[in-house]
Amino acid sequence: MLGWHISVYKQKDGGESPAAFATPEGTRLAVWQTGIGGLDWLNELVKAGKAVDLGGNGYPCKYTAPAQHLMSEIADSPPMARDNWLSGAGDLITNKWEGKTVVDGDAVTLCRPDEWLLVVAWDES
Repeated sequence: MLGWHISVYKQKDGGESPAAFATPEGTRLAVWQTGIGGLDWLNELVKAGKAVDLGGNGYPCKYTAPAQHLMSEIADSPPMARDNWLSGAGDLITNKWEGKTVVDGDAVTLCRPDEWLLVVAWDES
């Protein structure tokens, strides 16, 4: 299956400044699976100066951005999100695999607009 497994997290330190690649993940705000173009919206935010690409090779790729630029994108339905995730015949599925898009609406509403968040995207190809 070609695509991405994307999660958005708060930073454990409160997100006063941009995350770094090694920043530990705090509370998870959202998780979803997309097809191959699933990072296009993030790359557009980077081009517009609204997010920072922290690097990575897909195992994972990481980004950071203020909540004001991410929350409107994920609050109702994250970009290109599959409601129910796909898996391949050779995939190992454990009990930790959620299999569906999840957005923690309460946690999302508690984010300050200027709070820097961490986006982690795993290549699923």
